[in-house]
Amino acid sequence: MRILDVGCGNAKIPGAIGIDVNPHTAADILCDLNQSSLPFADDTFDRIVCNHIVEHVADFIRFVEEVHRVARAGASVEIVTPHFTNRFSYTDPTHLRHLSFFSFDYFVAQPPFQPSLLSRAFETQSPLVEFYSRARFAQVRTFLRFGRPFRLLGIQWFANHFPHFYEAYLAFIFPARDLYFTLQVIK
Repeated sequence: MRILDVGCGNAKIPGAIGIDVNPHTAADILCDLNQSSLPFADDTFDRIVCNHIVEHVADFIRFVEEVHRVARAGASVEIVTPHFTNRFSYTDPTHLRHLSFFSFDYFVAQPPFQPSLLSRAFETQSPLVEFYSRARFAQVRTFLRFGRPFRLLGIQWFANHFPHFYEAYLAFIFPARDLYFTLQVIK
């Protein structure tokens, strides 16, 4: 299994090819993804891990398309990023974007839009446009992680079961910590 660790820092996954912009890391390859593409051939990797990197890239769509390009059909793509309510999402001066539970939905084939009665009543959903990119993934898992007090109170459970309502009405009252996405490449 070929593994790519994008933005590996000093915590590179054992056995992976690590790529980072910083020369003081455990990276095998130095590359600034805001200036160039991933330096790999199409369909190279079975697993791609992106821990705390997507919030640093200038062109989010191009980055996702590059990950899709170098991944094999069926490859697993694992992404961790701060939730937009995480205070560290805004304090790090190198963060260029703030992501939501639904940020990768634009790359996932969606069923026809049919909002539920509750989503209509609370105005929590709207149709997505699918023309931003041709890169497609299957959504395996999306998970919001919270700090211990909110986990103990059941907020984490509620937010993961009712993410539209949580992000529309409760996100800034009960801020999340990180988002975990697991996607499967469709080619």
